Amino acid sequence: MKDIRDIAASPRTLHLGITLSRLMPPPMGDRMAWLAAGLIARLKPRVFEIVLTNLGQVLDSSGVEGKSLEQVARQVFYTAIRSSYDLYRSLQLPHEKLLKLVEFSEQARDITRSLLEQKIGSVIVFPHLGSFDLGGLATAAFLPDLQVLTLPDPPPGFEMVNEIRKTHGTEVTPLSPTALRQAIKRLRRGGTVSIAGDRPVSDLDEPVPFFGRPARVPSGHVRLALKTNAVIVPAYCILCPDRKHYQMRFEEPMEMIRTGDREQDVQVNMRRVLDALEGIIRRWPGQWQMFVPVWPKLLEAGNET
Repeated sequence: MKDIRDIAASPRTLHLGITLSRLMPPPMGDRMAWLAAGLIARLKPRVFEIVLTNLGQVLDSSGVEGKSLEQVARQVFYTAIRSSYDLYRSLQLPHEKLLKLVEFSEQARDITRSLLEQKIGSVIVFPHLGSFDLGGLATAAFLPDLQVLTLPDPPPGFEMVNEIRKTHGTEVTPLSPTALRQAIKRLRRGGTVSIAGDRPVSDLDEPVPFFGRPARVPSGHVRLALKTNAVIVPAYCILCPDRKHYQMRFEEPMEMIRTGDREQDVQVNMRRVLDALEGIIRRWPGQWQMFVPVWPKLLEAGNET
């Protein structure tokens, strides 16, 4: 039997989602997302257990604001489905309407202006929060020399998502030696590279504390910044409480700390970035779309009980 994640990322499902987004007005799309998330919460497929386990490490057993972990997990799936609907709908929108769907906070505008004026290379580090795809599309309007690094060797469904990500002029490159060389050149000339910082990608990554427990989250963003003298800017795009639009927010740019020891530099700066990502995710746990086990041993222990 196929995993629900495989079904959701299949080309057939993506084609269906794009078609439905063209037919459904936003209120209907929002309602559909909430009902579909409720169905997932009732059926409790394995991916729901993965989300519960991840959230359990982020939150205490009481959840957040009186909600149970299962209620927060349902919000996660609602946000994922709703943000996919809005991403597919954005294919039909002219760029000016996309920018109305994704509001740039004044602080984010100030930071992007400063980066452009100073011609500083910047590594934008996203958590998988809210609509990180729409956030990336909107960011390209303010930081036009933008390259998005995505998962290496993407399956067919993710290849389609990458094509969608390119619709408003963003350069999207699955992680590879060639893509990394392009990223280094872009950062050295003052451009921008965007990459996720909270999703385990490779068993070769050394475990580092993440929400108090070792996790194999990537360090590539820190290594790129150290190599190119770029700054790191944690950023995120949340679905606003009115559920009608998103807001793009940037944290203050981080200049890299250098200790004289390369690996120590990586560790020190990784801690700073992860502290920022942890703070963002804790503020918006119901929008953290992490559908792979961040702490596999924790998931295994839960399945044994």
